[in-house]
Amino acid sequence: MARPRVRLVVTADDFGYCSRRDEGIVEAFLAGTVTSVSLLVNGAAAESAAELARRHSIPTGLHANLSEGRPVGPARHGASTLLSPEGFFLGKMGFREAVAAGDVALPQVREELEAQLNCFRELLGRAPTHVDGHQHVHVLPGGQTPSWA
Repeated sequence: MARPRVRLVVTADDFGYCSRRDEGIVEAFLAGTVTSVSLLVNGAAAESAAELARRHSIPTGLHANLSEGRPVGPARHGASTLLSPEGFFLGKMGFREAVAAGDVALPQVREELEAQLNCFRELLGRAPTHVDGHQHVHVLPGGQTPSWA
């Protein structure tokens, strides 16, 4: 009996966080160690990372982020259950605590994730190959799946 073919996918996340990290990720991709990346669209180097992904034909997914930095969606213009008073995401533990306390408005989560998806499409000109979550924020209670997933 023939054995099934197995393919190992090694994804480097936080692509777009900073240019130094991105250089290492591209080097690993070119060496064959990394097979795909996940782009942090609100990262400081997101635009240059998207250009690197296009230049090197790197399979790229969206690294959905609800815990670090500033939002890209409507929340950036005002108050949101996702943000601190200073306008930043609540942080990994702050977000988890807010979710557990029922203080996060799920429609705001949806708006931000849809905005990140749109930003990804603008940066790369296509849909992501996959979606994963920064600091495991994709594991939300309630079992709700966004309409775009």
